[in-house]
Amino acid sequence: MSDLLQNPISLILAIITAITFLLYLREYNKRRNLESEGDKFLQDIKKKGWENLHQSIKKSQEILGEAELEGIKVIAGSEVELSKLENEYSKKLSQSLETSRRNIDAAQNKLMQFMADLQKKSAEFEEASKVSGQQRINQLFDKVENKLSDFLVQTAQKTSSSIELELKASRQLIDTYKNGQLKLIDENIITMMEQTLSLVLGKKMSLNDQLDLVYEALEKAKIEKFIA
Repeated sequence: MSDLLQNPISLILAIITAITFLLYLREYNKRRNLESEGDKFLQDIKKKGWENLHQSIKKSQEILGEAELEGIKVIAGSEVELSKLENEYSKKLSQSLETSRRNIDAAQNKLMQFMADLQKKSAEFEEASKVSGQQRINQLFDKVENKLSDFLVQTAQKTSSSIELELKASRQLIDTYKNGQLKLIDENIITMMEQTLSLVLGKKMSLNDQLDLVYEALEKAKIEKFIA
């Protein structure tokens, strides 16, 4: 029974079979009644004679005609009902298919829109990441440039201060040699030391290297007996 309910066509065929069977039973009963009436008719013929034969035959024909007409009406009505059921089933099936198609189209459209939105957001995020990364790199370069600039300025200031201190210390050293050993130092040695100092200060050397070069010049002067 559950299979018939799930399959409308099988249900319709079962209904048609049941109607046909009922019609057959009805016709069978009518024919039995007719046969009974025929037997009765023969008995009446025997009783009433041949004068009533024509009327009985006519009556039988009318009864048969009415039975056939009734059967035709029932069959026609069944066919009409069956046609209505088939049309209604086809209509509902078409409506169901159309609804399913629309739902599928709507789902596909929503999926396509979702994919488009996702791609757009991904592109926006990637662009924002590039911009943010470039900004961070620029900020890093700016910081490095600023620190390097500050370092160079400080180095230049320290270098200038160191040169001034070295120059001052060297001049004090020369003055000390001039004052303490004026009788022992020749003017040529002083000139040589000043030239050495100018040469040293003109080079980009550290303070220790410059002092070492000055001391080396003094030692050289001692060896050459410029100093007593």
